Amino acid sequence: MEVDQLEAGQWQDWQLPPQGQAEVEAAWESIQFMDEIPGGFFIYYADGDERLIYANKGMLRTFGCTTLQEFRQLTGNSFKGIVFPDDLEAVEDSIRKQIQSNQYDLDYVEYRIRRKDGTIRWVEDYGHFIHTEDAGDIFYVFIGDSTDERSQEQMRQKRVLSDALEKADLAVKAKNAFLSQISHEMRTPLNAIFGFTTLAKNSLREPDTVREYLDEVEVASRQLLNMITQALDVSNLSSAAGSDQEECDLRSILQEIHEFLLPQAQEKGLRFSLNCKHIVHRIVYTNPQQLKQLVLNLANNAITYTESGGVTIVMSEEKSLPDSHAVYRLEVRDTGVGISAEFLEKAFEPFSREKTSTLSGIRGIGLGLTIAKSIADLLDATITVQSAVGQGSTFTVMLPFRVQPLPDVSGDPTAKLSHSLRILLAEDNDLNREIETELLERMGFLIDPVSNGEQAWEKVKAASPGDYDLLILDLQMPVMDGWEVAASIRKLPDPTMAHIPIIALSANVSIHDRRRSLDSGIDEHLTKPMDLPLLLKTIEKMTT
Repeated sequence: MEVDQLEAGQWQDWQLPPQGQAEVEAAWESIQFMDEIPGGFFIYYADGDERLIYANKGMLRTFGCTTLQEFRQLTGNSFKGIVFPDDLEAVEDSIRKQIQSNQYDLDYVEYRIRRKDGTIRWVEDYGHFIHTEDAGDIFYVFIGDSTDERSQEQMRQKRVLSDALEKADLAVKAKNAFLSQISHEMRTPLNAIFGFTTLAKNSLREPDTVREYLDEVEVASRQLLNMITQALDVSNLSSAAGSDQEECDLRSILQEIHEFLLPQAQEKGLRFSLNCKHIVHRIVYTNPQQLKQLVLNLANNAITYTESGGVTIVMSEEKSLPDSHAVYRLEVRDTGVGISAEFLEKAFEPFSREKTSTLSGIRGIGLGLTIAKSIADLLDATITVQSAVGQGSTFTVMLPFRVQPLPDVSGDPTAKLSHSLRILLAEDNDLNREIETELLERMGFLIDPVSNGEQAWEKVKAASPGDYDLLILDLQMPVMDGWEVAASIRKLPDPTMAHIPIIALSANVSIHDRRRSLDSGIDEHLTKPMDLPLLLKTIEKMTT
């Protein structure tokens, strides 16, 4: 039966308890007209069940129901079933306050409802509480139809404003926590600096004592610098736009960090190991500075909070993804003090430390893990931690990278190429030179690497025909660039050396750069990042 066909008497189908039955029935005629008002109207018992006594046709329309049965099934025949679950606590709190205050004026609340079709909409609720001796406590409620977009926008703006005020309050609390924490932690090394400086001034006739005091000043100064650096790192990361991707070598980055922190670990008598053997694609595209800072923060944190045993960094390639992407697992494991289960939930929150420096004896402002989490977010990575007090911690970061595909020459004509060719490689960037050298040596070539154009020119001048089969030159190099080297070689008196094949491998990709390469005598101009299969085909074409 459609809503507009419902007779007022049909609403008497609501199940009424024996208590108050007579009073409610006596009042029935006076409320039947409510069926015809445009908005929703309902009555419910203000007890624990909050069962509905009456609802008009407008109420059904508000919920998108066509029959009373649909409305009952949707709401559970209860006021609690009318209100959207996330809003129920606030609404009941408002009602409770009205009952407790004994001020029975219309109570205004806003909340959401879920209609029969699943859509969510806001409604305005004007309720009136009545206490009766026989029927008990009852609420009469009018609900606005909420079809006016302006009303909806006003309610949305109110919630936005409320959320903004809540966030502002949290920001103020975070600022106060920062000022309190950083003031306390920074005053300790500052006190040491001032104190040991005074002692050193008073001991100028005792050089050994002065030196000891200055060593203490240096330690305190480094502690203070580390705190300032962390605070600035958090500020910089909060305004970072994203990750600028560059070609980099994962193993080289991890080895660099291991070598940097090794003296710190050795000074504490800790084992400090690095495991990269499960990396398949070592050349990836990411922001190398952010990746270095992420690993450095986690490893430094592990060493700081470990007094015996050791720290291990493990990087492994977990799975391949489409379009030359892969997921890598970075783990930093330690046998340190560990983290309690209660503190794990807020380990990455700013300025949070499980123990103050007074108890732990370790200076810090609680930003190391916050910085690591912020960097992980910038790299589209996830970071988790498993830990137990007294047993150590394992921080795990899952990192998605675009990778440089491994060369596959099994079915390529370059497989017939004589890979014993001797190649002079000129590249001023240390990392690129190492990568290019290793890749070509893996293919069987004999590589003679140099770090600038002048070295390449001197090597060629001193060489005899047959010493080199090919030159690969970067173009932007110090002392002599690649174009100058090529032009000088083409002027050599020995025709064999003057016509040695030259390939440019450069980030210079403009038409002007390519034309300049041809004018200087370069045979092929290839671009970075290096496309190894294309380079192999070019070498084959120029040497066979």
